[in-house]
Amino acid sequence: MVYPQAVPVGRAQASLQYANWPSSAYNGFNTNNDPQSVINVNNVQNLQVKWIYQVPENPYDIPGAAPSLGIETQPLIISGILYFATPYNRVIALNAGSGDVIWSYQVNMSEFVNDTWWSYAYNISSIAYYDGVVYFTASDTTVYGLNATTGAVELTIPDTGANIPGNTGTYFGEKAPLLYGDTLVVRASTTDYGGRGYVRAYNVKTKQLLWQWFSVPPAGGQADWDANASLGNIAAYSGDWGNSTLIGGGAAWGLMTLDNRTGLLYFSTGHPSDVYDASLRPGPNLYTDCVIALNVTDGRLVWYYQINPHDLTEHEGGWSITLANLTINGQAQEVVIQAAKNNYVYVLSAAKGALVVPPIYLGSPEENVPNDNAGSGANLTENQAGMVGRPICPGTDGGVEMAPALDGDNLFVASQNACGQMTKGPLSYKGQIINGYIYQGDPATSQNSTLYSIDLADGKINWEFLMPDRYQGSSAVVSGGVVYAVDRDGVLYALNEQTGQLLRSIQLGGLGASGVSIGRDFQGDMMVFVPAGGGDLPTSTPGLVLGLQLVTQSTSSTNPLYSEIPVIALGVIVVFLGVYILSTRSKRRMTATASPEGSEKSSDQSLPK
Repeated sequence: MVYPQAVPVGRAQASLQYANWPSSAYNGFNTNNDPQSVINVNNVQNLQVKWIYQVPENPYDIPGAAPSLGIETQPLIISGILYFATPYNRVIALNAGSGDVIWSYQVNMSEFVNDTWWSYAYNISSIAYYDGVVYFTASDTTVYGLNATTGAVELTIPDTGANIPGNTGTYFGEKAPLLYGDTLVVRASTTDYGGRGYVRAYNVKTKQLLWQWFSVPPAGGQADWDANASLGNIAAYSGDWGNSTLIGGGAAWGLMTLDNRTGLLYFSTGHPSDVYDASLRPGPNLYTDCVIALNVTDGRLVWYYQINPHDLTEHEGGWSITLANLTINGQAQEVVIQAAKNNYVYVLSAAKGALVVPPIYLGSPEENVPNDNAGSGANLTENQAGMVGRPICPGTDGGVEMAPALDGDNLFVASQNACGQMTKGPLSYKGQIINGYIYQGDPATSQNSTLYSIDLADGKINWEFLMPDRYQGSSAVVSGGVVYAVDRDGVLYALNEQTGQLLRSIQLGGLGASGVSIGRDFQGDMMVFVPAGGGDLPTSTPGLVLGLQLVTQSTSSTNPLYSEIPVIALGVIVVFLGVYILSTRSKRRMTATASPEGSEKSSDQSLPK
């Protein structure tokens, strides 16, 4: 498998082919590595704002639903058009050079209230592009395919999260589907809404359900749930999960990746629903907190690696999984890479799921995190009672939550240095009030983050860069010798890839909740696109998108928007919280028409190294 390596600075002529940002994390292997070199370590300080697009306010006021919080989709750039989605289920296409709207499509979210499986949460955190069609999953779990040029609807697969066997919880659509030939792979998020984690595959032409796979047993349990334990790193445990009707969780909420050569689909699963007493779910709780490999043609489990058996601290794998070729001990190996909220980075054989190098730990020492990276040493009957009133470090939002970037053997990954705490009390779960456990931030501890450069070949840290705020929402990106990161305070950092030296920082004026994207506009100029204004706020924050371009003194004098911008006004009230709020991920359904506003897949991939 061949991967396009980063183009060395100075070879600009070789970078002209790199015009697009075609997938959420640049390519289908989720490397967040754009090989362009036009914008690079020597000129990134000349990036300045060319245009600002103010995202419209959420038109829906749904009682009981969470507020709409900025932009969490990493934009796609295809042939000079920039695509992104809002949490309130609107997909917008902009002229990448001017920021003018070409078209937008709005799902009718008012219909979601009739769906019994909807969790009253909404947030679209990725969209996908295949062969002229933009795909996304609406909050009600309906899948849409929109014509990339006009915004017209070309495909709908309604309510893919409805009628899940054995489910008694609720869901919300969040991540875009993945397309492999005619097979469309879908899933939904659930967090602590108690839904049964699943992955489903449909024939994109006939809309027929081809197969489905579940990460947790049906509510009430399944006696032989450990039957495939031999395919992974955890010993069989008879009666895994017990027989509680409260069973739920294990959502495949992150970005997936696929090896077109082997037909193996890779992804990670979330934590068990853990608001109820964990002693009611004895065992490792397969297949939560796992890295999973499925056969994409039939959904058969090929292997799994469980990160945290019987998880008590929500320390699942982070935002995305990466497929790559690394050189380990002088040998090229195909691997999958998963950074997790427990602050470990796992490098696993893509073929067998075995560790290629020992798990790499980042950050400050662990505190009160039973079963993190415990393997066969986990306590499989423990509950949360002993954790109440004690600090949990890392906290329940990480550790590493957001997607890293990969260049060669070097991984660039941000970890939150933020602890949490737990209390016990009555709460609503699956339509009933239980005496459960509530996870939240710890206001008594400092909250900042560190960006690391790690050599995965030997596990050594090349450099680290401290950011004074949390890091939850933004993928790291590497391109042209520059590492880009946006922290929760809305500061865009540009660092030297080799040394970690700060080259540039820009205060965006709003929370950072999405990584940057890089691509060319219609005129062929390379630009950096930065969403801002999303996050954990108590009120709706529509957010904005900025287009940054390299400028000279002559061009900056003709465009009043070109300026050094220590702060960019968002046009919305931004409230910075002293305590981080337990993140809640979102869902719902849609009816709408594409409407022009303003001037209106590369699935064949070779594997990254």
